Amino acid sequence: MDNQVEKNKAICKVFFDELFNQKNIDAIDKFVDSSVTIQNPFPGQRSGADGYRDISQIYNLAFPDLKISFNNIIGDGDKVTCHFTLEGTHKDVFMNVPATGIKVKYDLVYILKFSNEKITGHWSLEDSLSVLQQIGAVSI
Repeated sequence: MDNQVEKNKAICKVFFDELFNQKNIDAIDKFVDSSVTIQNPFPGQRSGADGYRDISQIYNLAFPDLKISFNNIIGDGDKVTCHFTLEGTHKDVFMNVPATGIKVKYDLVYILKFSNEKITGHWSLEDSLSVLQQIGAVSI
């Protein structure tokens, strides 16, 4: 396997562990290019590395005990796909839904593009419907 692919996979694991589990916002400066392209931003999310700061703030406020566990990390060329399970307690506003105190668990997939060991591109697929169902905001 390509050594750079393995390095990029390792960076993903360290970065998301620091950002979500350790609440280390400084990990953004270390691992994310300042002009990272975020392909499908969260409503109101800024562009570039500031977009990572925005989303971190949203999740850290809404789910202060949020933890991620890694299910799969797959690399090919300059891209790495990360599949996580996130768990946390809804303790502040999330997507206009006031705190419910409900513990949620859902999946998230990121595809990240790397250049010079920095994240330069970001695509995400989050099970937002599941989160909204779990906190009672929608029912199907």
